[in-house]
Amino acid sequence: MSKKLPIYFSDQAWSSLQHLMGDNGKPSPTINALLEQQDISDAFLHSNLNVQAIKRNSHIQLPVALERIPAGPAFANKDVFEKALDLNDYLVINPLATFIAHVDSESLLHAGFEINDTFLVDRSLEAKHGDIVVALIDNREITLKRLMISAKMSKDEIADIFGDANKVLPEMWLKAENPAYEHIIPEDSQTISIQGVVTFNLKQLYKRL
Repeated sequence: MSKKLPIYFSDQAWSSLQHLMGDNGKPSPTINALLEQQDISDAFLHSNLNVQAIKRNSHIQLPVALERIPAGPAFANKDVFEKALDLNDYLVINPLATFIAHVDSESLLHAGFEINDTFLVDRSLEAKHGDIVVALIDNREITLKRLMISAKMSKDEIADIFGDANKVLPEMWLKAENPAYEHIIPEDSQTISIQGVVTFNLKQLYKRL
């Protein structure tokens, strides 16, 4: 039987290890995600999207209003709330496959994504036509765009985007939601790998001083 040898850490290394292990002494989802998702591309992790793993180590119950709030005329304040909602459960479906990233361009401006907006990416979801996705181009360039599946598009939709209903398109391509940016239509030699589906855009409306 092999003999177990003691392992010694410097004060700095031990402090870092305690931080990673979390309050309950178990590896946090942050560490699990990095260990179990080894197929994450280096381009994705080191892109300007400032990718961060999810760490669910807190629970805050927020009250939910019973009625929808209209954006039109004012309504009577009934001050009645439904059961509490935990944002961890609401925002994150699969913690080990979910990452936080930040918008780095205005290519999806008309879809509501502004520079520095924070958004969630779930790598366990199957990307579908029309989804906002994080895509890897030729294994080196990361981009945030709308996934378009050509077979799912009507002639009118193609004509509206390109001005030609008979335009020949590849099986899938990436649509920009800003006329100042070009769509990404891959050539035969190019590859597109979907790195994850954007599930939420956590836009900050109140700017702290």
